[in-house]
Amino acid sequence: MNLEPFQEILKNAMGLAPDSLGKSGIQYALQVRMRVTGCSEDEYLTLVQNDKLELSELIEEIVVPETWFFRDAKPFELLSETAVSCMHKTYKVLSAPCSTGEEPYSVAMSLMGAGLSPERIKIDAVDISKRALMKAKEGVYADNSFRSKLPLYAENCFNKCEQGFKLIDRVKSVVKFHSGNLLEGGLPAGPYDAIFCRNLIIYLDDSSRDCLVQMFSERLKQDGLLFVGHAEALPLFNRYFTPVRKAGTFAFKKKDNISDDKVIKTFGCLKSKRDVQPVRSVKSPFEKRIKRVVTKSSVDFSDLQHAENKKTSLEDIRYLADKGQIGEALSLCQELLKVDGPEADLLHLCGLLYEAQGEPVKAEEYYGKALYLNPQHVDSLVHLALLVETRGDERKASLLRNRVLRAEKQNEAG
Repeated sequence: MNLEPFQEILKNAMGLAPDSLGKSGIQYALQVRMRVTGCSEDEYLTLVQNDKLELSELIEEIVVPETWFFRDAKPFELLSETAVSCMHKTYKVLSAPCSTGEEPYSVAMSLMGAGLSPERIKIDAVDISKRALMKAKEGVYADNSFRSKLPLYAENCFNKCEQGFKLIDRVKSVVKFHSGNLLEGGLPAGPYDAIFCRNLIIYLDDSSRDCLVQMFSERLKQDGLLFVGHAEALPLFNRYFTPVRKAGTFAFKKKDNISDDKVIKTFGCLKSKRDVQPVRSVKSPFEKRIKRVVTKSSVDFSDLQHAENKKTSLEDIRYLADKGQIGEALSLCQELLKVDGPEADLLHLCGLLYEAQGEPVKAEEYYGKALYLNPQHVDSLVHLALLVETRGDERKASLLRNRVLRAEKQNEAG
């Protein structure tokens, strides 16, 4: 199957880098929709090029929600600590992508647990998937949504029901769900005290990343917090944000010296409607998960027989990490190192996993190994700079940031 034309269509519709979707995920979704429509490959390509409704159905098939309540506790702890000083004002938060609602509802419970009344909490939650938004608004969840231990203040926010657990109306009432296209200017205006955008940015193409980060800079209050995923501390953030020195939070604040003339206004970088075909029933480019891979509670290295090469194996490891199976992902990383030997991207991934597991010393070790093999490995330089800055070594962090700038220039020069 020739996936390239379909990847290009999905890139234009969702702002996602073609390779990030994963060939197996796209192929699976295409096969499902081709069976439903009774089309051959060529017929389906013509259909999805001309039928906006079918394009939205294809996107729904690719989108696979993968989220749970209080995923990674540290960001919510920092949010609660920060919100304590905002008791007497409205606290506004953006969650995008919000998937099936676990994240924005976790935000709501965190703020209430910090002492804010529902009347002073306003949360906007955005996603591409109509199905996910319907589930989010319903507020009924099964055991899979409770993979992390609930804080004490959240334990009384659910009532047992036939389908699982139903969220109480007091929590649901503070979250407003939206289906809007972020890259076409469909994001609520803000400004926000906090923005959660976790595990989306790594899947976007370069222009969409740049546009998204600019939008966050415009919509985040000067003292606000931006929360990203553990693999998303990209060099791009350094233009507008500085990391918060709290391990495991993966939080950023706006730089003090960012002036309006340094931030390209959002509407100048948005894709025009002439460039991107609008999707009738899917209006935003958001989703927690965009890969459909065999889901097992435990995966051995021998189970990856479908992997065509090292890259595919790395994608499987990243998928496990995104599911929260950090230990298993690390085991696969170590096994892959034994089989294929050290390689910068793989060593960097090991560093990310150790960092996500709360082992910064081991993370630094593996970022260092990656840089030994490839001194221009920008992502390793960025993460290493953030770690050493977090532990207070500003001199070394500054040297590493300078290396990032030099490496970016050299990489651009070819």
